[in-house]
Amino acid sequence: MPPRSQKKKNPSTNVTSTSLSSQPPTQDRGDENKQENDSDKEQEEEETANLRPLTDKEALEKAQSIALRGTSNSYRYFKAPVLSDQKDKYGRLMIGYPCKVCPTQINRPMSDSSCSNLNKHVAICFLKKQDVMQANLAALGITGTGDINLKEVPQLCATWCAEAARPFSALVDPSHQALLHPTVRKHLPTRKAVSKDIHLLYLAIQDKYRTVLQVSALYLGVDGWQSPNGFNILGTVIYRLAEDDKGNVELEAMPLSFVCLSAAHTGEYLAESVRMVVEKFGIQNKVISSLRICGLVSNNAQNNEVMVRELKRMKWPRFKGKTNWICCFAHILNLIVQSILRPFGSTKPKKRTNNSDVLDSEDEHGQDLVEEDDTAGQIEILACGAQARAVTDDEDKGSSEDEDGVNKSFEDGDLSKGDIDNASDEDENDWYTSASCKQTLAKFRAIAKRLRYSPNSKAKFVDICLEKGCATPHTVKRDVRTRWNLTGAQLKSILRCEAAILVSQRNKKHGVERKYYVDESNFELARDLVDVLNLFFEITLQISVAGSAWLANIVLFIDQITKHLSTATINEKYPPALRNACRLGLKKTNKYYSLTDCSPLYRIAILLHPSLRDEYFKLANWEPNWIAEAIRLARNISKPKTTMLAGLGSAAAARDGHSLSDPFDMWLRGGLVLNDGNPVNPLKWWMKQKRTGNTHGGLVHMALDVLSCPATSVDVERAFSFGCDYVASKRHRLAPKSVSRGMTVAFYSKNQKIPEGILSRWKHGLEEDHKMQRKGKDKRKIIVVDED
Repeated sequence: MPPRSQKKKNPSTNVTSTSLSSQPPTQDRGDENKQENDSDKEQEEEETANLRPLTDKEALEKAQSIALRGTSNSYRYFKAPVLSDQKDKYGRLMIGYPCKVCPTQINRPMSDSSCSNLNKHVAICFLKKQDVMQANLAALGITGTGDINLKEVPQLCATWCAEAARPFSALVDPSHQALLHPTVRKHLPTRKAVSKDIHLLYLAIQDKYRTVLQVSALYLGVDGWQSPNGFNILGTVIYRLAEDDKGNVELEAMPLSFVCLSAAHTGEYLAESVRMVVEKFGIQNKVISSLRICGLVSNNAQNNEVMVRELKRMKWPRFKGKTNWICCFAHILNLIVQSILRPFGSTKPKKRTNNSDVLDSEDEHGQDLVEEDDTAGQIEILACGAQARAVTDDEDKGSSEDEDGVNKSFEDGDLSKGDIDNASDEDENDWYTSASCKQTLAKFRAIAKRLRYSPNSKAKFVDICLEKGCATPHTVKRDVRTRWNLTGAQLKSILRCEAAILVSQRNKKHGVERKYYVDESNFELARDLVDVLNLFFEITLQISVAGSAWLANIVLFIDQITKHLSTATINEKYPPALRNACRLGLKKTNKYYSLTDCSPLYRIAILLHPSLRDEYFKLANWEPNWIAEAIRLARNISKPKTTMLAGLGSAAAARDGHSLSDPFDMWLRGGLVLNDGNPVNPLKWWMKQKRTGNTHGGLVHMALDVLSCPATSVDVERAFSFGCDYVASKRHRLAPKSVSRGMTVAFYSKNQKIPEGILSRWKHGLEEDHKMQRKGKDKRKIIVVDED
């Protein structure tokens, strides 16, 4: 096969053909060749630059450009990149990224474009910053929310609505949401969910609080109340000595539960309601432990007396009925004042409707109108010589029992002018008489009403007060029936603005009617009544302070009132009308003084008072047999129960030829403890003795139990005052269970009794119980048959 011939390439052929086809001029052909050479040179330089490493300056500019326009968010937390003095493994300088938060600089090789080290530093750095900020704020007493756990949001919302007495719809208000934490705002529960969480929180807290009540002596405070939306509620407050983590002991008054009453408020029904509360917390055997002295405090209403008698039949270990019943001394003070004012008359109170509540501001307004609108009628009736109706004992502020007629005091309604011993005869020439006193008090109420409901009259009255130099405030207090000591407060304001009243009453445009004009005789009555009633006002203020109503002071207060009224009955500067009124108050005081004989706690509290002991009885001129009886009662309680060990101790003491000293006798032989001549706080003194280890032969435990007994039920009244805020005018649709449980949760929250996460744990427990129940239902029953 012949070899294949190869054609010889002619390189000039293409050039010739190209030149012939284009036929450019000679100069143009030279320029084209030059451009081609330049482009080839640039391409060669670019390829050479890509092959050689960047200089430090070029690498820094590239890093700065990437950081400025980079897509990674990590570059936002660092400053502009700089050239670091650190070198990589190839000996080249690295790029440094200074942190904006801390002085740390993250170094990265020029050849590395990863942001992992930058992201890692951002996470660690900002976590440290948050911890430092929280620590600094905590040192200043500022605690922030920080990151909120999603499970805590329902509890936070429920406690806020309950404690602040806010409607559930307030959570979704746009202005309120602007203040919320982003996590809370994102997971905000609905209105129905908040209501349900309050019920669950109520159950969870009470389940936990049961364990707390198994320590120390317990006392119960009980009172009734009618909510603004017409529900009758029984409030229960627990009193006990609570010890914190540091070992400090303080007297705690904690609202335990609020029970909705659905039947007539008889003593039997109230006793059953109290029993349910006590057994729910498992303290029926603790309320009066065999080693403790406890009791129940309430007002002295007749149905409460029956309630105490029924509770005695339940046979709690040491509850002996009246001996463990403490009548609220604040109510007793109010009844004594009402007895003093009874001869001076009062308007007939109109029966309240089911939806009224004397503690609500609107109802106070209505009550004030009813009382003052009848002022003219009262004066006309008195002018005809008719007898004004006596004031009923409204001893339970806001209690629904008043309208049922079962809340009348068993000591009330039996004092009148005929009961006054050695009554003084009134004369027409006296500064004032009982009839004129009724008219005077009615005039004062008319003046207060005029200033309250006429803004123009009030403005003119203030101008006159400024002109006459009257002391502030320039107003006249209202005398509302359901408020303690307001009669005395009104009389004080009348005397304070006396000069302005004499001028303003004659103003034809802004003054009162002519029949309400007052003169010097009216102000003379006001001054005398203020002298008589001021003591009751001061004592009420003292016992209304939380933790200051000591049982040992009650007998002292009664003795002080007795001396005060006895002096007034023989004071010739007072007209016979006022002296007779003081005799009525003195007789009422003596009746309630006899109630202290029913319970030995009053006398034992005086004997255990380090500043009183038995010396007070001697200074008060008690009969020797009374003093001996008080000491006998205290000694019997202080003695331990007879046991085998106690018998062995007595036998050993007899064998040694000496008897054991009675700790109570040693206590009475000790000296009085005073603080710069003043009595000391008995409860704090015994607490200090316990901390130092001085038990005084075991008396310290009995002293703390007795002296921690409350003397009033003011704490229950204070809880009801909050209840009026909780059931606002726009929340009348609340169910009775929602009212009672919501108020309970509110007070648990106010007293820091709600641990964090308790609601979520309670819900988790309910879910687990539900799962277990469902598994039990789904589980098939298998019958095993024995085979032969």
